[in-house]
Amino acid sequence: MELVERNGPLDALERMLTRTATGQGGVTLVTGGMATGKTELLREFTGNAARSGTLVLSATGSRAEQSLPLGVMCQILHGPAFPDIPVPSLSTVDAVPWDEVDPDPAVVGPHDAPVIREMCGALLMAAKHRTVVVWIDDIQFVDSATLRVLLYLRRRMSTAPILLVLSGWAQRRQTWPSFRAEITRQQHDHIKLTPLSLDGVGELITERLDGPAATRLSPGCHQLSGGNPLLINALLDDVTDRDLAPGTAYGQAVLTCLHRAGPQLHAVASAVALLGEHITPALVGQLVGEPLDEILPALDFLNCAGVFDQMTFRHPVAATTVLESMRPDDRSWMHLMAAKLLHQKGVGALEIARHLVDADAAREPWAVALLCEAAERALSDDEVTWAGQCLRLALRDCDDSRRDEIAKSLARVEWRVNPAAAALHMASLTNGAPVGRDAVTLARHALWQGDKPAAIAALTAVTDTQAADELRLVYEWQYGSQEGVPARQGSSTPWVQVGKKLPGLMIKGRSAEVAAGAEHILQSCQLADTTLEIIVSAVIALCYADKPDKAAFWCDTLSDEADRCNATTWQAVLCAARAEVALRQGDLAMAETQANTALQLLPADGWGVLIGLPRATLLLAYTGMGRTDAAAEVLRQFVPDRMSGTVIGLRFLHARGHYYLATDRALAALDDFQTCDRQMREWNIDVPALVPAHSDLAQAYLRLDQRKVARDLVSRQLERPRAISSRTRGTALRVLAATSELRQRPQLLMEAIEDLHNCGDRLELARALIDLSEAHQELGEFSRARMHARRAAAEAKACRAEPLSKMLSHGGCVEPKDQRLEAEGVPPLSGAERRVATLAARGYSNREIGRMLYITVSTVEQHLTRVYRKLNVGSRADLPVGLLLSRVTVKGVQ
Repeated sequence: MELVERNGPLDALERMLTRTATGQGGVTLVTGGMATGKTELLREFTGNAARSGTLVLSATGSRAEQSLPLGVMCQILHGPAFPDIPVPSLSTVDAVPWDEVDPDPAVVGPHDAPVIREMCGALLMAAKHRTVVVWIDDIQFVDSATLRVLLYLRRRMSTAPILLVLSGWAQRRQTWPSFRAEITRQQHDHIKLTPLSLDGVGELITERLDGPAATRLSPGCHQLSGGNPLLINALLDDVTDRDLAPGTAYGQAVLTCLHRAGPQLHAVASAVALLGEHITPALVGQLVGEPLDEILPALDFLNCAGVFDQMTFRHPVAATTVLESMRPDDRSWMHLMAAKLLHQKGVGALEIARHLVDADAAREPWAVALLCEAAERALSDDEVTWAGQCLRLALRDCDDSRRDEIAKSLARVEWRVNPAAAALHMASLTNGAPVGRDAVTLARHALWQGDKPAAIAALTAVTDTQAADELRLVYEWQYGSQEGVPARQGSSTPWVQVGKKLPGLMIKGRSAEVAAGAEHILQSCQLADTTLEIIVSAVIALCYADKPDKAAFWCDTLSDEADRCNATTWQAVLCAARAEVALRQGDLAMAETQANTALQLLPADGWGVLIGLPRATLLLAYTGMGRTDAAAEVLRQFVPDRMSGTVIGLRFLHARGHYYLATDRALAALDDFQTCDRQMREWNIDVPALVPAHSDLAQAYLRLDQRKVARDLVSRQLERPRAISSRTRGTALRVLAATSELRQRPQLLMEAIEDLHNCGDRLELARALIDLSEAHQELGEFSRARMHARRAAAEAKACRAEPLSKMLSHGGCVEPKDQRLEAEGVPPLSGAERRVATLAARGYSNREIGRMLYITVSTVEQHLTRVYRKLNVGSRADLPVGLLLSRVTVKGVQ
C-alpha cells in the first residue's frame, strides 16, 4: 500500500540517514496521533535503508512489558539482525537489583551502570564499519532502563554513524518527561505526522474504490475518521451499496484505538459515551475518578486520534460499541454514578431515569419519584415502552406506601402495548372504591375483557363527563345498547353526541347520515385509550354505509398515528379494522394479511373479547379462498366465553356459520345463524349491514332444500329497503334469485350486480355474476352466459377466491381472448360511448339501455357500432372485462 501524504517525512528521514552516514550521529523523533501512519512510514524508511546496506535494529515498546527492565534493549541486542558482537546476557540483566535502581531514566546509578556501559559499547561497536539505524516504535511504552541506555548512548554517539529514530504518540502529558527533556536538549530532528487531509483521504480511498466513489465518500470519511487511516479503512470495510454505513468494522476500529490507548483513556471514552449530551470534562473526571488535569490531556489525545470531535464520538455506532464492550457490572455502576451526578446537577428527570434503568437500580431516596415523573413525561411524548420500563423499575424498588399507586400507573401504560400484561396490575385498582382515573382504567379493562357487571360498576364511578361518555359509547358498541348503565346528566362534545345517534341511524338504514356521522367522529375524535373502539366502530360504520374506500383511508391514516404513538394495542385493533374493510371490498389477500398482522402484534390473551374481530375476518377470508384447513385451525384457537355476549361474538358466529356452509355442514351453520338472529332481536340491534341474519338463514335453508322458508326470510329482509345497505341488498337479491323461478332470476341478479358493483364488494359481485351466468346458461342464452362468466372470472381472480374460479373453470369459462385489453383496460371512448358499452357489457338489451339513459334505440345502436369498431370486437359478448368493471351513472345511481 502506497504511503499517503507521507512523502515529505520520508524524504526528510532519508536526508538524515545520508548525513548520519558521514559520521554524524543523530536523533529523530517521529510523533503523531494514534494510528496516523507512523509505523508504516518507518517501515518504508527502514526497508529502504536495509536495502542500501544500512544495519537496521528495531524494537517496539509494549504496555505489557513496560515494567520489564531493559526489555526493549534486549529486543535489539538479542535480535536476529544484531551482529556477532558480545552483549550482556539475559542472566546478567536479571542479576541487577532493579528495585534499588532510581526509576528516573535520566539518572544512572552504580547498580545499572555496568550493564548500560556494556550495551552502549556493543551498539557503538556495531557502528564501526557500517551505518546503523536504531528504530524504537511506541516509545511511550518503553521501560525506563532502556530509556536510560538511550540517553547514555545519545551522549556518546555524536561522531558515530548511528541514527536513533524514536516514534510515538504526540500527547500533552509525557510518560517520562525527564527523558523527553534530555533527549531533546541536544541537536535533534522532529517529524510531526498530522492526520490525513480531505485530499489525502480521497487518495487513500482510491486505492480501494474508483475515482467517482472516492470523490463522493471522501467528505464523509474525513468527518467520521478525523483523517485517521485505521478508521478510514474500517469505514470502507463497512461500505454498502457504495455508500458509507458505519457499522461493525468502524466500531471495532474505534475499540482498537482505545485498547492501544490504555485503560485510562478507555474509561474516559466510556464515560463520554455514557454521558451523551451532558458531558463536561469535570463530569467525566468525577465519573472515572481522575482529576481534571488528567482528563483534559486524555480528551485532547482522543481528539487528535480522530476518535472524538471535540468531546463527542464522531458517530453513534462508536459510542454504542464502546458501551457494549464494557463489562455489565462496570457499565451498571457507571450508569448509577452518572445518575447520581446528574441529579446533583439538576438535570431533567428523563435523562437521569435512562441511567437508572440502564443501571437497573432505583435505591436512592429520590430515584422512585424521579422514575415516576420520567414515565409521565415519556407517556406524554408517546414513548410508551420507555414509560413502562421506568415504572417497572420503580415498582420493584419502591416501598409499600407507593406500590399501589405505581402499579395503577403501570397498568395504564402497559395497556397500550399489551393489555394482558396490564391485567397483572389491575388488582391494585380494586383496593377500595375506584375513583377518578382509576375508575376509567378499571372500566376500560372490564369492557376489554367483556366483564359486563364490572364494566357497569366502574362506569358508575367515573366522574369525568367526557371519559364517561366515551366509555358509554364503547359499551354500546360492544353490547348493542347502554341498557344497565345509569344515565348521566351534562353536556357532551359534538362528536360524542353524533356517536350516540349513530346506532339508531344504522338501525333505520340511513346510510348517508351514518357515513356523515362516522366521518365527523373520525375527523373530531382524538385517538386515545378510551376512544379506540369508538374510532374503530366509526370506520366499520363507514363500511356498512357502503363507503369502504373512505373506511380504508381512515384506517391507514389512524394506523400511521398509532405507529407514531408506539401504541401496539391501537395498531393491532386498527389492523383488525383494516382487515374487515378489505373483506368488505372482496380483497381476501389483504384481509388475511391485515388480520394476521393484528394477531401477531398482540398475544391472544391480550385481545380480550376483541379477538373476535380479526378471527372472524380471518375465518371468512380463508373460507372465501377455499383454504378450509386454515379456517378450521382458526376455529380450534381459544376465544373467551364472554365474547358470545357481545356484538363481536355475533360477527364471529356469522363467520363460523359461513365456514360451515362452505364445508357442507348446513345444520351447524343454521344453528349459528339462528343464534345471531335471536340475539340481535333480543338486543334490539337488527342491523343487516352488521350481520345479515335473514340472508344467512336463507342460504342455510337453501342448502337444506327448504326454498320457501328461505324465500320468506330474504323477502322479509328486502321489505325494509331503507334499513339495508347496497351490499346487504345486493346479497339478499342474489339469495332471493336462488329461490325464484328461472325466468325471474336474471332481472333480480342484474339488480344485485348493480348494488354490489356500487358498494365495491368484488367477492359478492363475483358470486352474483356466476349465478347470472348459470341462469343464462339454463335459459339457453349462451353468449350472455359466457360474457358474465368472463366478468366473474376476472372478479374471482382479483379476490383470490379459488372456489369460485374452480366453479367457472368446471363450467367451461374461457379466458378473455384479448389479454392486452384485460390488462390495460379500455381504449379511449367518449363518455356516451362508454356508458352505452358498459351497460351492454353487463347484459342489458338495447331497449333497456335506451330507457336507462333516456336515448333512442337507434342512438344506442350507433354508439355500439362505433364502440365495436374502436375495440375491434364483433359483438357485446367480446367486450373487454375492463368495461365490465367500469362505473356508470344510471338514473342517478352509481
